[in-house]
Amino acid sequence: MNNTLTRLTSLTAALALALLAGSATLNAQADAKPLSVTDLVAAIDANVGKRIVVEGMATWVCPHMGCKAQIINADGESKTALLLTQGKGAPKFSPELRGDTLRVTGILHETRVTAADLDEQEAAIKNPKNTGAHDHDHGHGKDDDCESCPTKKQEVSAEQLAKTKQAQLARIAKHREMLAKSKKGYLSSLSFESLSWQKAD
Repeated sequence: MNNTLTRLTSLTAALALALLAGSATLNAQADAKPLSVTDLVAAIDANVGKRIVVEGMATWVCPHMGCKAQIINADGESKTALLLTQGKGAPKFSPELRGDTLRVTGILHETRVTAADLDEQEAAIKNPKNTGAHDHDHGHGKDDDCESCPTKKQEVSAEQLAKTKQAQLARIAKHREMLAKSKKGYLSSLSFESLSWQKAD
């Protein structure tokens, strides 16, 4: 009986300590100073995939859906911008936020583009497949070309196609120039998935 009581007392004490430790951790996270956009970008490898807090001034907000926004350092000294995306269940961004400083909790994501990726993109542009296919699905594959479909993809003039192709190839050429100057051997595209946000005090 005494042994059982001793074990229960020890277990209760251990749980209480664990709760206190958890509370202290949450308080420490809440009190932690948010990263600036510059600091976040300067330590990409250390921050990718982690739940962190960043603070910055909103310079742009998607006017249509409010699902994206862009922030820079709150002091305005650096123009390095970070794209915010609305995470699942997170509140949207409103156009009225432009000029406000936001404190955003979320996860940093990185997409890397290599020379091989650019080669693949260029090949797809120069040698497009299924040019006559639909741009939507009928339920049995996007490659199906249903003549009776009332919303069949509209014909695009050869001139429009040529302009689009040239613009895409010019973009890839620009990325190749940027890649040649990069010491990393790849181009890095960052986005920050917002889980929650608030206006900073």
